[in-house]
Amino acid sequence: MSEEMKSGQGRSTPLKPQEGPWYAEGLRFMCTGCGVCCSGKGRVWLSVSDIERLAEHLELEPHELVARAVERVEGRWALREDPLSGDCHFLKERRCQAYEGRPRQCRTFPWWPSTLSSQASWAEVARVCEGVDAEGAALVPLVQIEEGLREERSGRSAQR
Repeated sequence: MSEEMKSGQGRSTPLKPQEGPWYAEGLRFMCTGCGVCCSGKGRVWLSVSDIERLAEHLELEPHELVARAVERVEGRWALREDPLSGDCHFLKERRCQAYEGRPRQCRTFPWWPSTLSSQASWAEVARVCEGVDAEGAALVPLVQIEEGLREERSGRSAQR
């Protein structure tokens, strides 16, 4: 290899290492309200603040919400699921009946560490969620994505 090639002087565009995460330029997402993320098996874990927020939205006392829609699983609070379909307790006619008061885990989707771990993970989520990379979806900037990630991570530690 010539000295010119080693130093990069022979290139018109020098190679630069990528700065920031793979999604540093932002990602396209908009919730369409399709209910796919609420259907099928998959726990929605709750913190005490999730229970309080959801109860307030539904105009219930927290203990009433727990009695109706929450259960203990592996020592943690979770929304009840339909025993046959696995659908979320609040999914009715393909719509979330508690959308405005939904738990942190639901609010922060798709800004989860698992969905942002790689472009392949993001593409996998896009196969099932019509809002990921949706035509006409606004570009969500890195700062907003990172805010969602921080909220998701802090909520996970609050559940333990």
